[in-house]
Amino acid sequence: MSKLTLIASLALAAALAVPAAAGGAPTLHNADSSEYSYDLECGASTTHSSIAGNTTVTLSEGCTLKVAGSSKDLRGGMACEISGGSLSCR
Repeated sequence: MSKLTLIASLALAAALAVPAAAGGAPTLHNADSSEYSYDLECGASTTHSSIAGNTTVTLSEGCTLKVAGSSKDLRGGMACEISGGSLSCR
């Protein structure tokens, strides 16, 4: 592989990695001591799961999170939190 090809390959890899690292996967943090059940709807598929108190889980971008009577469309880098029985995302 020539130096030019190697440099071009490294530049392309770096350019593709930056947007992925900048956004990151959405997260759900449960600041309460209670466990909550949640649904994660991704297209035609729905995953039913739960989150223990005082823990954080990683979710999937482009899905819809349903928990604690609320629903949020998830995007990269979004941080959601359950606190006092309510869901908030930023």
